[in-house]
Amino acid sequence: MDSMKIGIITIGNELLSGFTLDRNAAWIGQQLLSAGMKVDVHHTIPDNFVDICDTLEYQWKEWECDHIIVTGGLGPTIDDITVSAFIEYFEDSDEFDREYWEKLSARFKKLNFKMPNLNKNQAFKIKKGNMIPNNVGSARGLHYTKEHASFFKGAKAMMRGDSKKVNFFAMPGVPKEMKSMFRDYVLPEIEKTNTNKVVCKSIRTTGVPESILQEKITDLIENYKEQCDIAFLPHRMLGVDIRLTSGDIQLLNSLLDQIVERVGKYVYGFDSDKLEDVIANLFIKNKLTVSTAESCTAGMLAARLTDIAGSSKYFKGGSVCYSNELKINDVGVDKDLIDRYGAVSEEVAGSLASNIAKKNNTDIGIGITGIAGPDGGTEKKPVGLVFVGIFYQNNLYIKKYNLTPNRSTNRELTVILCLNEVRKILKKS
Repeated sequence: MDSMKIGIITIGNELLSGFTLDRNAAWIGQQLLSAGMKVDVHHTIPDNFVDICDTLEYQWKEWECDHIIVTGGLGPTIDDITVSAFIEYFEDSDEFDREYWEKLSARFKKLNFKMPNLNKNQAFKIKKGNMIPNNVGSARGLHYTKEHASFFKGAKAMMRGDSKKVNFFAMPGVPKEMKSMFRDYVLPEIEKTNTNKVVCKSIRTTGVPESILQEKITDLIENYKEQCDIAFLPHRMLGVDIRLTSGDIQLLNSLLDQIVERVGKYVYGFDSDKLEDVIANLFIKNKLTVSTAESCTAGMLAARLTDIAGSSKYFKGGSVCYSNELKINDVGVDKDLIDRYGAVSEEVAGSLASNIAKKNNTDIGIGITGIAGPDGGTEKKPVGLVFVGIFYQNNLYIKKYNLTPNRSTNRELTVILCLNEVRKILKKS
C-alpha cells in the first residue's frame, strides 16, 4: 500500500525576504510527526496569484500529495489573495455570509472596536468547498477536495474507476489562529485517511560533532536504510539529534538500542528532553543542591538552571562576580591565588566552585571564569579560553575549553558544556 503524502505551502513575501521566520511549517511538521505522519514536500512562495495556483497544481499533480496544507494570505489587506487564488483554481465562486458578518461585528463591538469595512472580505463563503471555523480570529479557512484518477493511477486505473481524493486546506498565517485551526479541524481530517502511521523518535546528544556520530553508526545506517529513515539534526550550540522514522515500531526500537549502545556517553535524552530538565531530574532524584559563581557567563548558567519549574528544590543561589574584588569579597577566592595565576585560571575556577558551595552550604558548587571576548585576550590566554570548576563530594573537577572569537557564542557554549559536564559527573556517581 502506498504511503500517504503531505505537502505544505507557506505564502508570504515577508517569509521570502527574511523579515518573518517560517515557524508555521516547522510546527505543522512536528504535529504531524507526533500523529504518525510526515511531510513530503514544502514550498514557500510569494503573495502572487499565479504562483499560488501553480504550486497547488504542482503538489497535486507532480508530487501526488493526498493532503496539501496552505498557510498565509487570508487576512483583510490588499496582499491577502489566497482566497481568490483558491476560488480561481477550483473554479468556484463566493457569496456574502451575512450571518458571519454579524458575528464578526458583534465580536469587534465587544472589544470596543468598530468593524472596518476592509474585514468584509473575510465574511464571504465559498460554494463548492467548506469553510473552516476560526475560534481565535476573524479569517476562516478553506477546505476543498479534488479527484482525478489519471494523474495518479494511469489510464487503466481510470477504466477501473479508481480515483484519489486530495484534500486542500487553507489556513491563516497568524500562528495562534493557524494552530487552533490545525488542531481542531485539519489534523482530524487528515487522520481519518491515515492507514500507514509512522513512528518518529529522536536520540539527543551533546558534546560530539555530527561527523563523528555518523562514523560510529555508518554500518547501521546502511543496514537499515530501506526500513528506517535516519537523519542527523544539528542544533545551534546544544548538540545533534539522531532522528529515526519508520513504520515498524519494533525495528525502530531495536535500531535505537543499537545506536545508544555505541554512542551512549554522548546521549543526554530522547525526543523533547532538554538538557536542563535532565539535570534537574538528577538533582531532585539524588536530593542534591547547587550554587554558582559566574564570571564570564554573567548569570547565564543560573538562569538556565532555574528555567525549570520547581528549581528552588535544588538551586540555592549564585554570584555574578566579574571583578576580582567580588571574587575575593563575595565568594572568598584568595587574593594571592588571583595574583599568582590570574583571574582566568583553573586554580581560580576551582576556588570559585568550592567556595560558593561552602558559602551557600550546597552539595555542588560551580565556578566559571574565562575571556569571552572580543577583547581582553593575550598570547598565553586568548579570547575563548574558559575554565569551569565543579565541586562535588569533596572532589574538584576542572575543565578547560578553548572556544571561539565570538563573545555570545563563548558564553552560550560554556553554559551548555558546563551543564553536560555536571550531567556526566552525576551519572557516574
